[in-house]
Parts: sequence; structure tokens; C-alpha cells
Amino acid sequence: MQQSKQLRIIGFITLIVAIALVGTIVLKTKGIMLEAETSSSGTLEKTKVTIITSDVVADQSWGSLAYKGQLKIEEQFPVDVTLYSEINTDKLMLQTVNTAIQDGSKLIIGHGREFSDVFTKAALINPDVRFVTIHGTAKHPNQTVYTFDQGEIEYFAGLAAALKTKTNKIGVLNPTESGDEYPEFEAGLAYYKPEASIYTKVVGSRDDGKKAVQLMKELLSEGVDVIYSKGNSYNRDVIDLAKKEDVYVIGYLDDQSYMGKEHVLTSVMNDVSQTYVAIMNDFFSEKGLNSGKVILNASHGVYSLAPFGPIFTEKEIQFMKNEMKKYEQGELTFP
Repeated sequence: MQQSKQLRIIGFITLIVAIALVGTIVLKTKGIMLEAETSSSGTLEKTKVTIITSDVVADQSWGSLAYKGQLKIEEQFPVDVTLYSEINTDKLMLQTVNTAIQDGSKLIIGHGREFSDVFTKAALINPDVRFVTIHGTAKHPNQTVYTFDQGEIEYFAGLAAALKTKTNKIGVLNPTESGDEYPEFEAGLAYYKPEASIYTKVVGSRDDGKKAVQLMKELLSEGVDVIYSKGNSYNRDVIDLAKKEDVYVIGYLDDQSYMGKEHVLTSVMNDVSQTYVAIMNDFFSEKGLNSGKVILNASHGVYSLAPFGPIFTEKEIQFMKNEMKKYEQGELTFP
């Protein structure tokens, strides 16, 4: 009897020891797995990227395209992105660049050519940081410019204008004096309607709707009846006035027909946010970023021509499509 009791006690103690041993093994196994997970996630450390724009981040603004670019690259690449907006003086640009470098940014992107000079100075003294601007210039090995020439679709924006002008007077509202020339638009217009004249006004800003309207009224007083408006947020004001004055507009950046279907002939679309995807694809490639200038094309998805508006007849639309097809096949060239 005594022996049986002792055996039960020994069995009970053995069971407790076994449970404790199994529990210890389970806990240690979980700890090892957790440590492995932590170690694994540590290897996916995100690259710090800074984007700087001189514009506001608002609907239809140039700065909003920087924000869209940020969202795209955060979704597609292992990056931690900081966006600075309204950095519109050399002093602010330099301060922001220094802050970004102190925070560990390995890539700094300027959303526009206006950052070129400041980046050139900063690149010289920060050789381990990559500096990229959208448009502009690059002088040092750690500088790159990404740009694109939507000229091939501007030929056919010129054709659209040629088909709808009655006065043979076409206006262009440019945001800046120095950039965004339009030789292909001019060439397309001259090819299809050599008797037409172009009148240019410079707004001096990408989003000054008041100034754009004032200059548009000057164009209208000269007999202009089609306007290629190369603005961002100021295009809304331009299209509103076009509806009142019953003239036509060629939109810019996105398909702006929703603002005035009967008055927007087409739009020269620029998906600038796709530029950021191209930059990061190169940055994370085996070769890395090139120095100097990289020219993007239609295959990168950065530009296209919006559908032609209901103002055109089916015959006119078919004619324009046939001309575009001829150009793609090399059967059509412009002087």
C-alpha cells in the first residue's frame, strides 16, 4: 500500500516535470521564432527619400503631382518618404536639403527645374546623396534629371486646334517664360493650317487663375478662338471663361474635359507621378541611377493625348486618328 502511494507521488512529480519541460521548450521556440521574425524584418529596412516641391499640395496643383508620386512609390518600393511643400526660395530649399540629409535621406527629389541650382551646390559637398530633379540641369555625378518630351502628341493637339479655329488665331498660356516651349504644337498647327498665327502669354505661375483670366481676355480681344492652356490649377478659371465666351481650350496635365465637355477639344496629359516610379525603378536597379539626363517616353506612361471631345464630328476624329497612326508608322513627319 505504501509502495503504491509512493509510485503515485513519483508519477505525479514526473508529470509536473514533463509539463514544465514541454512548456519551457514551447516558450523558447516561440522566442526563437519571434527573434527570427524581428531579424528578418530588420533586413527590409526602408530607404529614406525626400521630395521637395515649391508649390502647394492642392487639387489640380503642380504640387499635388508630387504627392501622387509619393503615394505611388510608397506603395511599390521599400521607401520612407517625406514630402516638403511650398519650399519656394533658395534659402528654404537649402535648409530643407540640409534637414533631409541630417534625417538620413539617401535620395532627394526636386519637383521641378527650380531646384537645379541649389541641388548642384548641395551635390558637390554631399557625394553620398543622390539628387534628382524633374526637368532642369545636372552637373555632378550624383545628380540626375528626369525629363520627358510630350512633343509627339502636341503635333496632334495642334491638329485639333487647326480643325476648330475659325479666326486662324491660336493662343497659348504658358506658366513660365523659360520652360515648356511648344515647337511641336506650333509645327503641327503650321502643317495642318499654315495660315494660322500663334499668340503667347506668360502667366508667371502655375496656379494664378486671376492673372490667367486677365491674359486670356487679352487674347480674346485679339481674335483668338482656341487656347492651349499649359497651366495647372489656373486651367479651371480658363475653361470657365471659355464656356462664357464660347471659345475652345486644349487642356493640360490630365483629361480636363470634365470641366467643360463642349469647350475642351482634348488635353495633353502628363502623369508626372509616373516619373517617380521610373526614378525608383532605376534607383533600386543593379546599375542604380545614371548621372546626367534621362528622357522618358510614352512607354513610361508619363504622357498621352486625352480622347477628342464631342465638338468633333466622327469624320474629324477618324481623320485625326489616321494621322496619328501614320506618324506612329513613320509615314508622317513634320518639318
